[in-house]
Amino acid sequence: MMRALVNREPQQVPVEGVDINTGLLLETLDPAELATRLAAAGADYGRVVKDSALRASGDLGQLLDALARVRDVADEANGVDVLERAARELCATAIYDRVMVSQIDGSTWLPHGLYALGAGGRVVSDVDESGSGVDGWEIPLASPLVEAEVVRRRLPALVREAGDEPRVYRPLIERTGSPEYVVAPVIAGSRVIGLFHADIADGARPLADLDRDLLRMYADGVGLVCERAELIERCARQRRAIAQACEAALRDVGTVDIALGADLEVDRSATEVRDTPVAGAVDRPIGARRDGGRLDRLTAREREVLAILASGATNAQLADRLTVAESTVKSHVKHILHKLGAGNRAAAIACYLRETRDSERRTR
Repeated sequence: MMRALVNREPQQVPVEGVDINTGLLLETLDPAELATRLAAAGADYGRVVKDSALRASGDLGQLLDALARVRDVADEANGVDVLERAARELCATAIYDRVMVSQIDGSTWLPHGLYALGAGGRVVSDVDESGSGVDGWEIPLASPLVEAEVVRRRLPALVREAGDEPRVYRPLIERTGSPEYVVAPVIAGSRVIGLFHADIADGARPLADLDRDLLRMYADGVGLVCERAELIERCARQRRAIAQACEAALRDVGTVDIALGADLEVDRSATEVRDTPVAGAVDRPIGARRDGGRLDRLTAREREVLAILASGATNAQLADRLTVAESTVKSHVKHILHKLGAGNRAAAIACYLRETRDSERRTR
């Protein structure tokens, strides 16, 4: 009967004249025993794979539920609030024992909070014996720091044997006592806005690639939520700006209409007076007298100021174009209003536009 060799006694296996101590023990097993052991090993492996798949499925469902809760509150929160809410929701899933959330500001890593799963499944802030958290740190993201590479490459990382890893941020490991952890970047638009760190307290179970990949998926989802919230806020700001511009335009149109009506009344009165013969008066066209009595009263500089004012320029823009102080511009405007007999800028602009248009018609 054929017999298989299994480890029992240390053997020296000669290879090309060199003895190599394999450390293996030889034992003879009949084929039936060998098949039984292989079947048991296969069954154990199958259970591990099944348990891993079930855990991945359950964890994925919890992460999706947590993302949905974050998305529900994102429209009423800013970026930092969304990150902190997302960290709390992640901790509440119990996939990890602790979760730390950080903000990335340029090339600076700013931890905001460390959360742990407390009694009764409540999420609590993890603080040290002095009652301090991690929110006072400002950490430069410089190579070879693990987090610097995570931000630069925009990829997650699984850090094993953190106590012996020279690239970790040592105060963080001393603060948390984490033997290993996973970290993933939160990306919104074209930039990294934050980081999520997660670990298992006291190394109760080893972290695996699945833990890293799940954290990455969650961080990507939170990044999309933050990006959506930012776009919504940007659209809201644009709508407010457009509404304000429209309201201002309507007010200006109303003011111009009132000013035009007032000027027409003044012109009618002037016409009636001019139609009355005056001893020694020299007759000339009404239009010419109107021009000579209004815009001709202004100096060349005041005409220039009024023309720019009619284009919609502000005092600051006027001062910039004329290379004078704003107080000088205000003085010019005051003189223009007085000489034209206009009660406000809108009336002066209406007068300028009307008489300029009449002058162009006469020259055609």
